[in-house]
Amino acid sequence: MKSRITLLFLGLCLIGISQTANQPKLVVGVVVDQMRNDYIYRYWNRYGEGGFKRLVKDGFYCKNTHYNYVPTYTGPGHSSIYTGATPQVHGIIANEWYMKDNKKETYCCEDGNVKTVGSESKAGKMSPHFQLSTTLGDELKLNTNGKGKVIGVALKDRSSILPVGHAKGSMAFWYDDATGNFISSTWYMNELPKWVQQFNDKKLPKTYLQKGWNTLYAVDTYTNSLSDDNRYEAVPNKKEKPVFPYEYSSFIANNSWFILKATPWGNTITKDIAIEALKAESLGKDEITDMLCISFSSPDIIGHSYGIRSVEVEDVYLRLDKEIEDLLNSLDSEVGKGNYTLFLTADHGAADVPNYLKDMNIPAGYASDSKVMQELKNFCYKLYNDSLVLNVSNQQVFLNEEKLDKMKLNREEVEKNIANKLVQMEGVAEAFPSSVLKYEAFKGDGYRSLISNGFNHKRSGNVAYSLLPAWMDHPEKGTTHGAAYGYDTHVPLLFFGAGIKQGESAKNYYITEIAPTISILINNPFPNGCTSKPVEEVIKK
Repeated sequence: MKSRITLLFLGLCLIGISQTANQPKLVVGVVVDQMRNDYIYRYWNRYGEGGFKRLVKDGFYCKNTHYNYVPTYTGPGHSSIYTGATPQVHGIIANEWYMKDNKKETYCCEDGNVKTVGSESKAGKMSPHFQLSTTLGDELKLNTNGKGKVIGVALKDRSSILPVGHAKGSMAFWYDDATGNFISSTWYMNELPKWVQQFNDKKLPKTYLQKGWNTLYAVDTYTNSLSDDNRYEAVPNKKEKPVFPYEYSSFIANNSWFILKATPWGNTITKDIAIEALKAESLGKDEITDMLCISFSSPDIIGHSYGIRSVEVEDVYLRLDKEIEDLLNSLDSEVGKGNYTLFLTADHGAADVPNYLKDMNIPAGYASDSKVMQELKNFCYKLYNDSLVLNVSNQQVFLNEEKLDKMKLNREEVEKNIANKLVQMEGVAEAFPSSVLKYEAFKGDGYRSLISNGFNHKRSGNVAYSLLPAWMDHPEKGTTHGAAYGYDTHVPLLFFGAGIKQGESAKNYYITEIAPTISILINNPFPNGCTSKPVEEVIKK
């Protein structure tokens, strides 16, 4: 009996040692900004074998993955992916939100206590200080006594900062519109690493913009899209018409480097600096797991302008497929097949252009925060002899709570009356007072639950509401996202590499399940605000 117990103990020890020895040397998180799940199969026949198809065929494809909260924006999306929590917990309730204490709109990463590193612009005065919970990277730093390297790269600051997190020694880099360089902030470092300085010295934005942008293939082969010349598209580069080809000589002459983000070359330069980080920082070269967080921001900027059925969006994904292939090939050569784990997902989806849907006899429409605010002010003035409404943003209504108290008004009653008024407005589906969102539990995946999961009691408003399907607050050309419906919540989720099984599943998964899954793979504690379970199906036994 004693010998059997000893053998069992040794077996368990060996399993533990084996798991540690076989854990990936590098975790790579890839987030594509504004990638709907259907882009995987809509363009499938046009993808090469080494990019998205390789991830699908050799990895595990979670085909029914959704965001379990609203609003589905970039800031909350990246935070939720890497914390394993919803905005209710991690506190990033939108890209920017109305702050109750100073009564001002605040950006999710702005920080007046830090300075830009690598530029004279204000673009580096950013940090993760508004993010209330730890990330995968934070926990990796803690668990390895700071030895594991954690690096984030993106065009958008929030897409680099929020994934990386807070911990000392981590590094986040993002694109500076003013200079065309990648920069950081004093939250992370006091000086750019030599390799970043050398990368910036290449002046790649000019090199890429000089190429202009034409379709990768003959334009008449883009049959998955509407015609190149249609009435649903905006023009981000001030052309007379949003049609190919595009050229950027005037932007180069004026040092207007922001335009790079609205081209496929934004993805290319992001891939370039990610590979540079991989090599220069020797990621995955020792037995201590490192992490590289990559976010491709250009698909979102292009999608907003041209809409989800444009030739421009199709072209940017055909080109992104090649960037993913280059990234995988670099990981194979630098780290080695079987030594890294990669996941690919998106921070949100996107909606069809409402005017296009209306032309197809499908219900859709346009709303306006400013119109809602004015109607509510008029309503409150008639009812309470005061407008009471301070702000309407992110489909939330913020009231002047000081006046409510001074006027001795019952806050719950006022909120309930405003919610009832909201649902009478055109385009509004439902509205909820804060008391309902704070104290009542909603089950299932309906928009009631999603609004509740995105509602942070300290930072959110007095009333939250949801628009009808295919309604949006946006100009009538181009599109946006943020809704509680499948077109915005349904995103791809692919796991690939070390410790990952081959396969696919149509079970319902939540985006917040990524962080605990990766934590299991690398024997890491879950992020401290994590509210989800791991996706067991993807992990090799």
